[in-house]
Amino acid sequence: MTRIAIWGLGAIGSAIAEQLSRTESYEVLGFDINPVTIREALAAGVIRGAFNPAEINALPIDLLVVAVPPTEIMAVLRDLQTNNLVVDVASIKQPIMQAANHLPHFVGGHPMAGTDETGFLGRKKVRFNQASFFLVDADCRRIMTLLSPLDSRFETVDATEHDALIALTSDATHLIAQALVATLAVNVSGEARPFIGPGFRDTTRIAAANPELWTQILLANRVATTEALTNFMIELQRLRELLVDNNAAELLAALTAIQQIRRELA
Repeated sequence: MTRIAIWGLGAIGSAIAEQLSRTESYEVLGFDINPVTIREALAAGVIRGAFNPAEINALPIDLLVVAVPPTEIMAVLRDLQTNNLVVDVASIKQPIMQAANHLPHFVGGHPMAGTDETGFLGRKKVRFNQASFFLVDADCRRIMTLLSPLDSRFETVDATEHDALIALTSDATHLIAQALVATLAVNVSGEARPFIGPGFRDTTRIAAANPELWTQILLANRVATTEALTNFMIELQRLRELLVDNNAAELLAALTAIQQIRRELA
């Protein structure tokens, strides 16, 4: 019997627990700071049982998954004194790796399967199937085996490289979406609602994400995110200047090049 303990039953943690629980020979235990969430997880069959964090260092398990917000992950890791295999799920890796430096079998993890939905019910929007799941440091093969029921695409990555790329593809993207919403609110009255179409909604969907969580994420990766935003503003200014100059030829060329890049990303 493979025993997995999930510390934190929010959207990501409970989604991992639920998918692993569907796998024969897996026993999934869970803990959440909210006792109601633990009861709901037990009732829904998302976890088989609960564990006491005070006993986690001696708990006979194959893997501990720490799935709480980044600041809490670092606090949990600093207090751990376990020889068990441990993985986290935070989208920031360098400070997480530093907090876990004393743990002999820690692997930094980041499943690219997040959602703007939060809490236990948010698990229904999480999709691990064929999503990238980044792993940092040693023991990666064992993690890949234990989490294979998620059917993710596991990839090893350096923590510094990970944080720089995530700053560009995720962290700065959230701030850009939030800036678009703020710009609308500041410059347009409530009468703008009929003019908001799929383009604006799709572009700004992630602006509805949990503000407390994203404050932690953005501050934890603030240096790389600041650089990513600077690069974004350079590109935005370039496009703005083409509009100011009424330069149809160069604007068309720029948009065509961007369209091709986006199609290649799909």
